Order: sequence, then C-alpha cells, then structure tokens
Amino acid sequence: MLIKYYPFILLFNPCVSGGVDLFCVKNGFKYLNDEINLEPHLEEFITQTKWLKQKLDHFNTTDQRDWKMKYFKRLSYWRLNGPIYLFLGGESPVSPRWAETGIMYELAKETNGALYVAEHRYYGESRPLNGTDAEALKYLSARQALADNAYLLKYLKRFSIYKNSKVVVVGGSYSGNLAAWMKLLYPDLIDAAIASSGPVLAKMDFYEYLEKVSDNYEQYGTKKCLGKIEKIFKRYDKLMQSAKGIQLLKEEENICEKCNLSALENQQIFFGVKVGEFMSISQYGTAEQIKDHCKILLNGSIYQHNESGIPPEESTRNNCTCYDFDETIKGYYSKENDWIISWLYQTCTEFGYFQTTSSDEHPFTNNMPLNFYIRMCHKLFGPDFDEERVNRGVAAVNDLYGALSPNVTNVVFSNGDLDPWSTLSILKDLSNNAPAIVIPGSSHCRDLLSNRDNDIVELKEARKAIKNLVKKWIGAEC
Repeated sequence: MLIKYYPFILLFNPCVSGGVDLFCVKNGFKYLNDEINLEPHLEEFITQTKWLKQKLDHFNTTDQRDWKMKYFKRLSYWRLNGPIYLFLGGESPVSPRWAETGIMYELAKETNGALYVAEHRYYGESRPLNGTDAEALKYLSARQALADNAYLLKYLKRFSIYKNSKVVVVGGSYSGNLAAWMKLLYPDLIDAAIASSGPVLAKMDFYEYLEKVSDNYEQYGTKKCLGKIEKIFKRYDKLMQSAKGIQLLKEEENICEKCNLSALENQQIFFGVKVGEFMSISQYGTAEQIKDHCKILLNGSIYQHNESGIPPEESTRNNCTCYDFDETIKGYYSKENDWIISWLYQTCTEFGYFQTTSSDEHPFTNNMPLNFYIRMCHKLFGPDFDEERVNRGVAAVNDLYGALSPNVTNVVFSNGDLDPWSTLSILKDLSNNAPAIVIPGSSHCRDLLSNRDNDIVELKEARKAIKNLVKKWIGAEC
C-alpha cells in the first residue's frame, strides 16, 4: 500500500493516520468542524436542513442561472424579537453542530435567538457548478459568498416574525474574515459580528507563519529544542544532495523505493510534510504540547520525529506501507474531496496565504519557496495562474476589504497568541466598538467552542468577554 502526499500546506497540512492510505486535511475550517462534531450531544438533534435558491453570479444582472445553497436552521430557543445568529461556512463542508454547541449556540440560548448555519458555495453539497477546473470555479470568491449570505438574511427578514430581530454573524479562520467583511459590506443588515482567528490581510508570501511556529517552539519548548529542529532539517537538506543520502533517507523514513526523491518538487513535498507536523502542533495545540513535542525530539534520534515518537520502521512497516512523495496533484481528487481544490482556487485567485520558508528566522531550511506554490496554481488551473495573477488577486482583496484596517464597528476580532495565522489578523483595537482580543496560550479558533474542563482560564474569560460584547451591541445585556 502506498501513502500519497500532495503539496497542500496552506490552511491545512497533510498527515497520515494509522498507516492507512489516507489524505488527512487539517485546514482551519475543516478542523473546526471536526472539533465541533466531537462535542457531546447534550440534547435531542433538532436542527433542520434547508435549501435556498441563489444566483450563480450576484453581480451580473443578465446572468439568470441559479443553484441551491444548503443551510441549517434551529429555533429551539427563539422568542419573538429575539436575534438571528448566522454561522458562516468556510473552506470545507459545514456542520449543523454549530447550532447545537459552541459560543454561538450559547448566545442564542441566553438571548432567545434563532440559529442558522450556512454552507459556503463550492464546498460540501453547495456546488453551483460541477467540475474543478478554472472555468467551473470562476464564480467562487469571498464576495460572491458574502452576497449569498446577505441574500439568505434578507430572505429570512421577509418573515414578519424576524422584522425586529437583530442579526449577528459568526465565523472562524477564513469564515472569520467573512464575518468581519459582512459587517463591512452590509452594515445595514448586520448588527454585530464575531471574527475568530481571521487572517484578514491577504498575503502571497506568508513567511511569517513559520516565523511564528519557530517563536512558539523557542518560547514554549525546551531549552535546546530549536537547535535540535535545525539539525534535523539541515540533515534532511544534506541527505537530499546525494544518491547515497537519498537512499539512507528512504530507509529511515520508509519512503517507497520507486519515489524519485532526486526531483526537486518531490523534495519540496517531503519538506512540506515534515514541517507540517510543527505547523499543526503550533496552530492547534497548547504550550504544553509544544514542550512535550520538544521532549520527544530531544530524546529521539536525529531523524525520529513523527508525532507518536515511534521510529518510522515501527510505526509504518508493521502495516506494510510506505510513503510516496511523487507529485500527482490532480490524480487524487474525487467528488468526496473536491472542496480541497476549491480552497486552493481561492488561495490562487484571492488570498495567497502561501506558507513559504523564504524567511531566515526559522529552523526549517528554505525548501518550500514561493515558486513551489505558484507551480501548484499553474498545474491545477492553467498557465494564466502565475505569480502576477496571484498578486493582483491579493491586492484586490486587500483594497476591497481594508486589510488590517477595515472600516467596521460592532465586530470583535479574537485570536489565540499561539496561532501562526494571528500574524495576518487584527491584534489591536480598531476602536472601542471594534476591539481585538488576544488570548494567551490559546490556538486557532478555540474561542468558538464551548468551555471544556481542561480549557485555560484565559480562554474561558475570552469567551465570556466576547459574549458580553455581542449582547451589548444587540441590546440584550442582562
């Protein structure tokens, strides 16, 4: 059995689970949905699945094509004049569990609100057009998605029961951007917004991501941890320079013999996978987990640093598997995971977010350069998707939404200070009515979940502060 890796280290990182032929994606919104789905079911499942006809292109009056958008509805706690809460879907299929647990659910329960969860166009079952090429995806953009959500809210507001209802939008990761941008573009429709871990600054060469990962391991890891990481990656780099070194690396890492590690792109994919382990722990973990990871690194051999701490031959060969880093981007995809391509399209046309190694302020060597990602755009979507086109898209997004200075009020921007994505987010108050909450020791979007017993005090206090702000802005203070 071969385990294929693909170079998609954007808002997600590749991983392997249990030696099974599995492409495990940990992007921001997919991870969030997985987390919310793990929350215990405390009540009977009573969320309804609904569909709404949407325009294919909201900005072309001559194009009358339409499609159906999936959303979820729950009115268990709603009372007349209560607010509408809308959770904005992001870059993966959306879960109805956002109407059953988490900070939005708690707000609705405390303020007699109606709960809605919307799926983003081109993700999950909400697909305006079939296909994963550039022509099929041309109507995929944040602006079109924002218009979809605006139309959903206007549709709801047509019902007399919602005539006096305030509207609160909630989102995390990319959908955290959408929450803030909804308030920007539709200020008369939106009364308040929670923008959790939203990287509102589009950036092509996102070298700051790995700088933050490095900072986390320096600050929270053991004393010699950063030096050990540097030795590991420099050794990888050196081994890649010779046939003998490549063969040794294949044996140590259980890489398939047929895999051509002499090819530059395959080497870059290898480095992406190895760096992804540190990215994942930094983005989703805790300070304690970073320290534990460092202990494993320091106690192991120079090459032993998979997540379990088990040498590669023990963790994979017992399952008769080997790892293959040959780059075959399009061959992997099926209808079950075409949303991955949708997100890559958005990074290539709007956001960049390419987590490069172009900075010198990290220990991971420079083996994931910008052109690695540009080639990905080119191969997936055609020769027109070059660096210039990515740059144009990034500039247009920052110009439209205001980058780190959006002109918004009644929006709370929250970030965990461990989260590498926070380096593209708003970390200081824009105004009294657009505050920033930075949560010490917390990671990506953790504030959107409900309190857990092992949550740190700072995280619980942040959730309380966020809820109090929303209640104040919609006039629902106790």
